[in-house]
Amino acid sequence: MLRLTLLFLLTACSGYRFSQQDNPLSQYGIQSLSVPMFYNYSNMSEVHADFTRETYRLLTSFSGLKLINGYKKNADAVMIGIIKSPEKIAETIRPSNPRVAQGMAKEAIGTQREDFYIPGTSDVHLFLHIIVIKKPTEEELALLKSGIGDQIKMTSKVIFNELIPLRIQYTREVMDGEGTQIIATQNLGVQRKIVKNLSEQAANSVRDMIFYAF
Repeated sequence: MLRLTLLFLLTACSGYRFSQQDNPLSQYGIQSLSVPMFYNYSNMSEVHADFTRETYRLLTSFSGLKLINGYKKNADAVMIGIIKSPEKIAETIRPSNPRVAQGMAKEAIGTQREDFYIPGTSDVHLFLHIIVIKKPTEEELALLKSGIGDQIKMTSKVIFNELIPLRIQYTREVMDGEGTQIIATQNLGVQRKIVKNLSEQAANSVRDMIFYAF
């Protein structure tokens, strides 16, 4: 059985939240915003749906901003979301705080082996690249989604181009004996919780990023 302890550390958009809920994009002539499915360029699978859903949900708090689910050319602007990670999976999920494995599961490991260690905690590192662009062409969308998209400077069309770092730290509890039979199921549950909480924190950062920019 696994017990998940989450520590959320986001280095962007921290602090209190505004109570003002009016559309902050209106001064740029943006009354409608198209939000297509986010792109997943990370080495963690199946994370884009959660990130898109949570961000879309929180953006509905802006009064006067019409949200469009999916890409629509007739929207005033388009939000592009790209989930990124370090190149290597070992850098995306970094083990830390090693524990002696024999002390955690004596029955499964036995007493004849030399001591070896398992991580007590793991840190998950991802990035969310958010772009808001007014009336983009197909060529502009392709450029912004490319590997150099985060280097594009803000202009009268590109309202936002921000890379938000995300980090979650979680702790696993290992059980011995009959408890080892449900480890695979618990691992899946842990992964779902990680993705869900990362997506919720990322969505809060996107909403706050828009608030604090104006």
